[in-house]
Amino acid sequence: MQVGFELYQKQTLKLSLTPELQQSINILQYSTHELIDFLNRQAYENPVLEISFKEPPSSHSIRTNKINSQIRGSSSKSKGFNGDNDYNPINNHSVSTETLERHLLEQLSLLSSLNAFEKKILQFLIGNLNDYGFLELDVHWTASHFSVPVEEIENMIQVLQSLDPIGVGAKDLTDCLLIQLREHENHNELAYKIVKKHLADLAEKRYRKIAAFHQVTVQEVQEASDFIRTLNPRPVSHFSVDMTHYIVPDVYVEKDKEGFLITVNDSCTPKLSINPYYKNHVAINSVNPAKDYIKGHINDAQLLLKGIELRQMTLYKVTASIVEEQHEFFMKGITGLKPMTLKDISEKLQLHESTISRATSNKYIQTPHGLFKLRNFFTRGLHRVNRPATESTATIKEKIKVLIADEDKIKPFSDQKLCQIFENEGTKISRRTIAKYREDLGIPGSSKRRRF
Repeated sequence: MQVGFELYQKQTLKLSLTPELQQSINILQYSTHELIDFLNRQAYENPVLEISFKEPPSSHSIRTNKINSQIRGSSSKSKGFNGDNDYNPINNHSVSTETLERHLLEQLSLLSSLNAFEKKILQFLIGNLNDYGFLELDVHWTASHFSVPVEEIENMIQVLQSLDPIGVGAKDLTDCLLIQLREHENHNELAYKIVKKHLADLAEKRYRKIAAFHQVTVQEVQEASDFIRTLNPRPVSHFSVDMTHYIVPDVYVEKDKEGFLITVNDSCTPKLSINPYYKNHVAINSVNPAKDYIKGHINDAQLLLKGIELRQMTLYKVTASIVEEQHEFFMKGITGLKPMTLKDISEKLQLHESTISRATSNKYIQTPHGLFKLRNFFTRGLHRVNRPATESTATIKEKIKVLIADEDKIKPFSDQKLCQIFENEGTKISRRTIAKYREDLGIPGSSKRRRF
């Protein structure tokens, strides 16, 4: 075999993405928040772009943009606000949330029975609470740090545990529940013993084992278990260090007399426009050396505006096709959801599957039945015996939830029994699949659901 260099020509066909196409692809897959950040960056980098944030209009001045609908009786418009005449932007301003530390220090300031040094120790203990309100601190080290007896630190810990919320300052989950049981007005001795020695068995619902150990009936153990479940394992959960994150729907679907009204939400996105001064400057000063620089930025701005318009149009068309395909869902709710794939929508709109994927990625839709991710409408299904129709996994999960909610708690349905119920209705499904869907719903097995 001869090895060497050779010069030859080869003709190939490649698909090249233009900057315009790349930008349109990126804009399409942005969520609302990502789009806002992107537009702000573009306005900062491009001097010819002007950005303005929309104010909530009055109910009689909503600007609407009609888009030719593929669904009879539906239309699209830009939704500026929710139609509330009493809209007040001040009401949407986040107030400062109270932290656990501030809440405890306020109570500490009211304890007149403590001296300044004891309050200093308590402040130190409060500062060492973890996110669950538990005190993971070595008592002996703390006593050495403050040069006091261990008993002094333990007394301050008891004072901390007496503060609101009850359970704060506990060593762990068991200690947290025991503190709540001691402070409860209806003291349950059996519940106290179960939490102290059998919390793991209680979690696994080993009622017979617990009953045999304490020489009580299974029913008494179950009653104690019900009482324990009224306690709060995370009493400080409502003291959050993070601000609440709100989901802004990208699309609204509302039912009206003629069908469904589809609204692409642009109320949160800023309005972009090209500064007319630069347009006139380029037109008048044809020989100005800055002409090419300004003209380039104007072209970039026009491509950006075109990309935003294309995003809104594509998002509407995809949503309209989803509404048409999932008509039963929008009429009945989750039980009407049918199997649907990205390919179904792409063939319907004559668009590539990747375009549908980007259009539905990180997008939310407000429906008459609640808020959903657009991707939730793409679900696989199971074939029904002797019937052409199929059922989506979401529908099957909903049926499992309903069946278990209505079951006899003394003799709950096993996974095999649920499997037989579905087969009797014409849906062929394996016991393993039933178990998987049940676990996805966070529902325990029949042995742990059983009531005595």
